[in-house]
Amino acid sequence: MTRQAPALRIRAAECTDLPALIALDSIAADDPRRAAQIGQWLADGHMHVAELDGTLAGYRVQHRHFFGEAFIEMLMVAAPLRRHGIGRALLLHATSISAGTRLFTSTNQSNASMQRLLTATGFVQCGIVHGLDERDPELIYRFATDDVR
Repeated sequence: MTRQAPALRIRAAECTDLPALIALDSIAADDPRRAAQIGQWLADGHMHVAELDGTLAGYRVQHRHFFGEAFIEMLMVAAPLRRHGIGRALLLHATSISAGTRLFTSTNQSNASMQRLLTATGFVQCGIVHGLDERDPELIYRFATDDVR
């Protein structure tokens, strides 16, 4: 008998997802402010989730508060499921729904895993911001194939 690959689905987050979103977030377990922030992102309607065989595996927060441009504010994958294509799927979904517009995101300089993921999915570094996190600059990335304007 052949084993089927797990089914991955990206969809808009729903209010009933809140407990699972908080549970999969590696920061929310220790920081109640993150749990509240997840609730706010959900209420604002800026979240998409990745479901792996019907279980929430990750989420993405995307808005247009970055100088009016599309910006991925947060990408989170449940720790045990990292490096299984979930983050990549969430990023590629973002590029598909943002087609024809510019798409930006950022990550800390210390987050080499995220930098590799961004590069592998077609993002290029386009700036740096010092002073947000002490001694860990924020690297700004832009989706490279969105130069349609």
